[in-house]
Amino acid sequence: MVDIRPFRALRHAGIPPEKMGDVTSPPYDVFTPGMQRAFYDRHPHNIVRLIQGEIHDGEVDDAGRIGRAASHIHDWLKEGILAIDEKPAIYPYRQRFTLPDGAALERRSFFAAVRLEKYGEGNIFPHEQTFPKPKGFLFGLYGGCGAHFGPIFSFYDDPNEEASKALASSMEGDALADFEEDGVRHTLWRCEDPAALEAAQAALAGREVFIADGHHRYETSLNLQEAARKAGAPEGGESDYTLMCLANASDPGMAVLPTHRLLKKIGTPAEEALAALADSYEISEEPAPVDGDGNAVARRLRELAEGGRTAFCFCAGQGPLRYLVKKETGPAADDSVEGDSAEEAVATLDVSRLRADIVDGALAASHDEADIGFTPDPGAALAAARSGECAVALLLNPTPVQAVVRIAKAGGKMPHKSTYFFPKVRTGLVSHPFAPPAMD
Repeated sequence: MVDIRPFRALRHAGIPPEKMGDVTSPPYDVFTPGMQRAFYDRHPHNIVRLIQGEIHDGEVDDAGRIGRAASHIHDWLKEGILAIDEKPAIYPYRQRFTLPDGAALERRSFFAAVRLEKYGEGNIFPHEQTFPKPKGFLFGLYGGCGAHFGPIFSFYDDPNEEASKALASSMEGDALADFEEDGVRHTLWRCEDPAALEAAQAALAGREVFIADGHHRYETSLNLQEAARKAGAPEGGESDYTLMCLANASDPGMAVLPTHRLLKKIGTPAEEALAALADSYEISEEPAPVDGDGNAVARRLRELAEGGRTAFCFCAGQGPLRYLVKKETGPAADDSVEGDSAEEAVATLDVSRLRADIVDGALAASHDEADIGFTPDPGAALAAARSGECAVALLLNPTPVQAVVRIAKAGGKMPHKSTYFFPKVRTGLVSHPFAPPAMD
């Protein structure tokens, strides 16, 4: 069973709800150098100094910025900039936002401490591959500071909305945070009511939880738990739990956007690659929409994908757009028969076919970090190709949530950047302290 519990959150103290945007930030893994500097300049106590500190001249690894983050935690607690809540709580969270196509949505979720489970031994399921470098950084950072900063965004299936109903009354009171940034309104509350907390825990006890964003953070938490156990930490302590933001898969605001590819270095000219794809894809040309009309391309892709077909948009420079529709038909990943293996289910994903057939196959594109970009914005993808920022932009449809669930339960791992759950959960609204110095 999934074990969630209220916890005493580490939070900024004395910041008005409408100003919480000044001290919080997006997740650490979406930062660009420009964003990093902007959040540094926004407020002297912005969470960026903890989650994505700058590397100073002469530093060759992360040790310096990790040490500075630990010092900040110690000093900010001592100075009252940060404080740990007196009572354990669950923290309901609402995000109101508009999708690129103009649809206005609301997603409700909540922050809680979740007992760690090893993959395959419980009801918490991953769906993406992870890499050693970011886990090494997070292990040093979280371990050095004694806190889980980045919430792991996960979802569960609760058609009756029992957890949401249990926490609803607490969302009528005063908010801890209430601000808007980049078109997303973030509102946070605290629920300490014993009956509501017990009902929310009971609602999740029999559910399965699927990690949407934060696989590196979750696996780092497992590594920290193992290290704490070797150091003599008792079972059931804070290091056995991690910080999650949990949403109901049935929530109308559970939005998944596609992650369009921006290929900056290709090994085969675009026209030659298209010719090579003609045997396996129906290729049609259509005039490029005007600037800012990327949503027209997204709508066209949805139309072409009706019936479970795989469809892509291929944009190379200022010329016409090419729409590619896979010729062979078969069940889509979200309609796969029960007996399909994880490998078969992954292979039928649009994002898998895009990589195998086009990125690696026809275009022989470079996968070096500097040579490939990603964006959920179709207009930005088209603009990058038109301006020459990339050689080819490849647009695709989003991966259905049902496909994520099926593949995760089968033990499969999706390709990198298969999903873009939107909007991103704000970092710094609450953190989970599990060891010194955060718990000093």
